[in-house]
Amino acid sequence: MRQLLRYFNRNLLLKVAGFNSIHIVIRIGTGAVMSWVIANFLGTTGMAVMGNFRNFFQGLQSFSVLGMENGLVRYAAQHKSEAAELKSIFSTAWIATLITTLIIGILVFFTATQLDAYLIGLDRSYSFVFRGLAITMPFYVLFTMISTLLQGFEWYKRFVIINIIVNLIVFAASVILITNYLLDGALIAIVVTPVIQCIIAMTIWWRLKKDISLKSLLTGGFSISSFKPLMSYSSMALLSALLIPVTFIAVRQDVRSTLGDVTAGNWEGLQRISGYYMMFVTTLVSLYVLPRLSKDASHQNYRATAFHFYKTILIPVSLGLIAIYLSRDLIVTYLFSEEFTGMLPMFKWQLAGDFVKVVTTVLAFRFIAINDLKRYAIAEVVSLASFYVANYFLIRTYGSEGVVMAHLASYVIYLAVILVMLRKELLTD
Repeated sequence: MRQLLRYFNRNLLLKVAGFNSIHIVIRIGTGAVMSWVIANFLGTTGMAVMGNFRNFFQGLQSFSVLGMENGLVRYAAQHKSEAAELKSIFSTAWIATLITTLIIGILVFFTATQLDAYLIGLDRSYSFVFRGLAITMPFYVLFTMISTLLQGFEWYKRFVIINIIVNLIVFAASVILITNYLLDGALIAIVVTPVIQCIIAMTIWWRLKKDISLKSLLTGGFSISSFKPLMSYSSMALLSALLIPVTFIAVRQDVRSTLGDVTAGNWEGLQRISGYYMMFVTTLVSLYVLPRLSKDASHQNYRATAFHFYKTILIPVSLGLIAIYLSRDLIVTYLFSEEFTGMLPMFKWQLAGDFVKVVTTVLAFRFIAINDLKRYAIAEVVSLASFYVANYFLIRTYGSEGVVMAHLASYVIYLAVILVMLRKELLTD
């Protein structure tokens, strides 16, 4: 037992995974209850509508911070001991993102009616939630500044603590709002999330790290020399922020029009399940892989970091995916309702695609760490285009399973493209 504990303490990835697992367990628990609430109070149509709104919300978040998150994590890791450089980077990012958020907010506020008609498209108007979203987005910008500092400084415990508290508060608010106001409440819960994130992050930062002034970091003025490298990272993130929501919304709308709201709701329910366990991997990659690759861009470090991640994480991930597949009947029965039994045949394709996604996510972070926009863009466009095209043909051939078959196909293609692009990094020094 002592040897096991010593190994755990020496293995940073396992320590990060341990802290992160606490958050994931809580997220899965609250997500399980939330899935049941949505399924039983909103049904498949409500689930599909929430999927569209959430995709739009996520894209808006990335655009509001100009997709700078990964760049800020990298530069926070590189310059955490250089106060002047750190201040220049974060104050520049703060000014740029605040201006961008205000512009986006105005556009969303005044096009709320049109957005409601396309993304929600129900008998009554939900334009008020888009206007509310326009007002709350600046809070997300400040939250991003704090969270990227925590990740770059490798303050894992604090980052996890913030996410746990935010998750619990958002969960409680969502349950109350949905059970009392149905779809209105569900959409309002998404809208107020940035405010909750911001308040909790500022409180934790103030209590745990008073010797670093957030106000000082964000009030250093605007620097062109700091803005240019950040914008190169923005190009990557903004590409994803545009293509991913647009692709998923287009696919969901195609599923709704071809197979109906029930199938679209079943797929969205499965995406929620996938999101809970995939969050473990994506958060772990952001907390562990990106800072390490940012510090040392050599081929040797890239291979060592990626293979160490696979050796430590892939077996637990594989066992978890198998357990989910074997428990799929119980998951649908207890987390959703009889209306969602149509998702049962979808599980095998979704889980297989997610396993390939885990493998590709670690490899693809090389592009982000070395700021390789060209290869990143090619891989991303090929992946999303293949998903859209495969979905178009497969749902018309295989019905509801077609959309998750397309998910697997797109990530197999993505993996093949990445392996070809990274052959030098993986095979040579």
